[in-house]
Parts: sequence; structure tokens; C-alpha cells
Amino acid sequence: MAETKQTELKVQATSEILGPCKRSLKIELPSTSVDEEFERVIAEYVRLAQLPGFRPGRAPRPVVEKRFAKEIEEEVRRALIGKVFREAVKQQSLHPVGMPEVKDVQFGRGKPLAFSADIEVEPEFTLPDYKGIPVRKPPVTVTEEDVQGTLTSLAGQRAQLEDVTGRPLAMEDFAVINFTAVSDGQPLAFLAPEAKALADRQNLLLLMGPQSFVPGFCEQLVGAAIGEKRQVQVDFPSDFGVQPLAGRKATYFVDVIGIKSKKLPPIDDALAASFAKDLTLEKLKERIRADLERERERAANTEARNQVIEFLLGRTTVDLPPGMLAAETRQVIQDVVSENTSRGISREAILEKKDEIFQVASRGATDRLKVMFILRRIGDQEKIEVAPAEIDQRVSSLSARYKIPYPKLRKQLEDRGGLDEIEDELRINKVLEFLLANASISTP
Repeated sequence: MAETKQTELKVQATSEILGPCKRSLKIELPSTSVDEEFERVIAEYVRLAQLPGFRPGRAPRPVVEKRFAKEIEEEVRRALIGKVFREAVKQQSLHPVGMPEVKDVQFGRGKPLAFSADIEVEPEFTLPDYKGIPVRKPPVTVTEEDVQGTLTSLAGQRAQLEDVTGRPLAMEDFAVINFTAVSDGQPLAFLAPEAKALADRQNLLLLMGPQSFVPGFCEQLVGAAIGEKRQVQVDFPSDFGVQPLAGRKATYFVDVIGIKSKKLPPIDDALAASFAKDLTLEKLKERIRADLERERERAANTEARNQVIEFLLGRTTVDLPPGMLAAETRQVIQDVVSENTSRGISREAILEKKDEIFQVASRGATDRLKVMFILRRIGDQEKIEVAPAEIDQRVSSLSARYKIPYPKLRKQLEDRGGLDEIEDELRINKVLEFLLANASISTP
């Protein structure tokens, strides 16, 4: 069956301002266009209908219309509202964000389609002068001391532990200890069975450092000799990750049974070759220098970008769509909660700081959205675009990184709108590169 030819939709739309980023559209479509859409959908149902007593696609039209009346009307309604809304937005030169709130729908066969739609739109604002933004960017330098420091760290990866005799325990040593712990007269293992590693250990090899184990523990072992027994008093922080121990005081009964320290290997060709075959010390130094230069150049560029963003935020007033801001704030809160949970912080401890988390998330979401709108507007003004090949390249790199076949990954991204996200990210990066290329850069 030939396709039903559709004429251009003759949409009538008016727009009313409800707020800085909110509009109300009143939209109407003539009955002729409504009937035309009914004809198109009915023809499709007739072509595909499978009804008892008829071959597929051979059921009489009146039978199909009666059998699928409700489905046909719903499909026409849904299709027309979507098409008409998009046409109305285009007529009014609006840029919606989020989904419209469709209300007061008047619809039926042989009647005009009429409805109203409240929508949030992109904010209108004035861009500051974004060329010549002052940026202070220090020169990237790598000294011989920097290279030697990295060499020492690499040597540390190949260090051997050796026993220490003739002196007491010091910070940076490795203590070999046994311990048990109590709080309020009860074994810590009883109070927090899930944290037995903090309550009772044998032959624990512990690096002596301020951040090791629990706060204040290592400092109280400094000066202990092998064979010495010590009592260590600790105060668990109120936000400690193991909730039953948070805010508690505990006493540790510690036996120091050994002291070890790192013995670094010589920094020579043999050390270099332990990281890569045929690698000499001089070649390793060249690699280290190049890696440090790249790392510091990236850090300097990141700082320069941050200065550009701070400049734009400080000189641009942007009213954000409330619904969009609320959704972004919720996303930031979810990210913060997820990060804290992965670090072992309990739900109770997170809830205690919910107001602080909300304030931080709200500020972060506000700045993120403002920056996004500002950079997009600059991209529009400067006609900065992303080529399809650049999107393909990013998908290819993601495919290699996550070991997902390119066609499968691209289909997944298309289905969830991920390609648009990639394009937006690439475009924003291009805008930032443009701004840095046109910035007024000075050195401190």
C-alpha cells in the first residue's frame, strides 16, 4: 500500500512568559491535519492487522477500525502532540530543556487538536567579553631533583624489607605487632564484629605513619623496642567508617615483636631493566622527564581552564531552569553519597551531614549548569562544531578501553542518547581550547 502523503502541519502557537526560564505554549492544529493523521495510522493498522478469519493485511477497514479504535486514537494523539509541540517550539524560536508539561488536551476525530504545554527553556543572558581573558600560567619545568625523586620512588617499589636491631621503633619503619583492643571494658571484636581487623591481630606488618591504621596509633608506638608491650589510647572520629566504633575511645594492648625497614636497591641500569627489558638508567631518566613534563603541562592547562571558568562565572548572570537545577542537584548528591559509601562511611554518618551535602551539591550543580550554558553560547557564537569523525574516534577509544566491540558500544550509546553527550563534551572542550588560545596569558 502506498504511503499516505502528509501535508505541512499548520500549527498555530502563542507563547506566554511564566518566568525567566519558563514559557507556556498554547497550541492548536486544524481538524484537517488531525483527520489526515487518523488516515495514516488507520492505513498502517489495516496493512499490519492480523485478525481471525482474515489473511494478514486483508481485514476490512471497518473491522480494523472497530477492533483497534482505542489503540488508533491513542497513537494518533501521542504522535500529533509530539509533532505539533516540536513545530510550535520551532515557530516560537524556543530551546526547551527537559520534558514539557502537557495540559488541557482537546482532541477527537473531526475536531481540532488543542492543548497547552509548560516548558523550561534555555536561559537568556549576555556574554561577557570572552577574548583576552587574563590567565596566569607558570612555565612547565622539570628539574634534576624531580627526576631523582621519581627514581627514588621507583627504587622504593623494588625495595626489600630487612630486620632492624639495636634501635627502637621509628616513623617510616615497619612494625611487626600483635594486639587486642577494648572499649568501655568490652572487646572491640564484640562491639564491631565486622571490624575484626581493627580489634585483634597477630603478626601485623604495619607501616609507621600518621595516616596508618587508626588516628594516633602509630605515634604512641614510637620508641618501643622489640619485645616491649605498650598500651595505646585512641579516639575514633565521629565520622569513622565503622559506625559502632564512631566517637568511641579504645585501649590497644600491643606487643612489638619485630622492626623492619626498607632497603632500597642501587639506582643503576639493573634497576631500570627491572621495569623494562633493555631499559638503561639514562633512558629511564628520559622517560621520567618526559612523563613529568606531560603531567605538569596537563596540570597547568587544567588550572588555566579553571581560571577561564572562574572568570566567566564571575562576570555572567544566568537564571537557571529550576527543574533542570533540581535534577542536577539530585545527581550531584547521588555522586557524593556514592563516593562516601565506597569509602566506608556509614549511612547514618552521611545523613548527619545531609544539609551540608545539599548545600555543597547545590553550589556545584549551579556552577556546572552555568558553565555549560555559557560555553555552549560561546560555541554557537563562534560556530564551533564537532565533526562526525571526532565522535567516531571517541567511541573507538571507549571501545578499546572497555573492551566492547565498536558496533555494540555505538548502538548502546545511540539508544540512551550517549552520542549527544559525547558531542557536547567534545564541543565544550573545543570551546575551552578556543578561549585559552585567545586568552591573555602571563607567568607568575
